Amino acid sequence: MAGGGDGDGGGALEPLVVVGQEIRRSSANAVAVDILYVFTTAFFATLAVRGFWPALIAALPIAVLLSFAWMSSRLFFLANVVVIVATVAATRAGLVPL
Repeated sequence: MAGGGDGDGGGALEPLVVVGQEIRRSSANAVAVDILYVFTTAFFATLAVRGFWPALIAALPIAVLLSFAWMSSRLFFLANVVVIVATVAATRAGLVPL
């Protein structure tokens, strides 16, 4: 209980520690699957920006991928959302050709 004040000072770094511990506990195969998962989410995000029909085709896979990411961990869900936003921005800027 005496160390309660010490934990408040490191509050900003605590999420980074959790991420580091999560990656360290993961096997190389699990990290590879996560990277492929995020890449697939980014691919569908680029497809969704291309027009109405591509967006309609990509909507269900994106929703399913995001729901699985949500069930996996909130951090993984947030990573997928950040990747979608970054991919849409890069596609709109013409940096990501399909």
